[in-house]
Amino acid sequence: MFRELASSELKTILHNIDREQHFLYYSYLTFRKQHTVHYGQFSEEGELIGVLAYLRGLPFYAFSVYPIQPSFDLKSLLAYAKEQLQLPDDAIGSFIVNEAEMKSLASQLAFVQTPKQLLLMKHVDADALPSMDKQVLDLGPPYYKKIESKMVELNTMAFTREELHYPFYGVVEQSDLIAVGGYHVYSQDYVELGNIGTDAAWRRRGLGKKISVELTRRGRSRAADVYLNVLEENEGAIRLYQSIGYEVICRQYIAEFLIQKV
Repeated sequence: MFRELASSELKTILHNIDREQHFLYYSYLTFRKQHTVHYGQFSEEGELIGVLAYLRGLPFYAFSVYPIQPSFDLKSLLAYAKEQLQLPDDAIGSFIVNEAEMKSLASQLAFVQTPKQLLLMKHVDADALPSMDKQVLDLGPPYYKKIESKMVELNTMAFTREELHYPFYGVVEQSDLIAVGGYHVYSQDYVELGNIGTDAAWRRRGLGKKISVELTRRGRSRAADVYLNVLEENEGAIRLYQSIGYEVICRQYIAEFLIQKV
């Protein structure tokens, strides 16, 4: 049986979930809760087998998944969600799952391309943060339009306008915003860095590192736990984050898949 989950059921899941192993879904339960709908698969006895959640408001079909039992039928639950949400026939969904979940769910998915490995990193060493750099500016409302334009240029698909209300840091050269960074989540529960990028002509000058340092420093003043995601193939970025005190805590995959009818 498939149906939408009630608020009380979501509270029970939140009480038991491991945030760092189910990082994306945790955000759907908390920070992104108001924009999310959760569908569950239940056994005949009423036991929850697994959950599929959908986040509204992004320019792509953003899902998250929380398998509970090995019998979780993700393929059928996706088809159910597609009907409930009235998604088009050619809809392509995406989500991030940890390594173990990918192994158990991959056979049920029709991937558009090979899933990419994604590392969740957590800041663990405050002493590794360099001193503050005066080149990095704390950006405010006067820069909002430039930040939005830069997000388009950098193709940061997960950026939403709401994130402009979180702190942004950047480097400006002759009135041009040439490097920028902000947050996907900025709460007292936890912080997730995101929206980080540098213009191609200004790369390899340490600007991304300087911005990441200030984002991390600001993040640690907001919450005890500060995270970021980085593609495993981006070895340079991983070394950068390690140099300022981050370590890998969860190996994940980011995947795009066809949402098929059963």
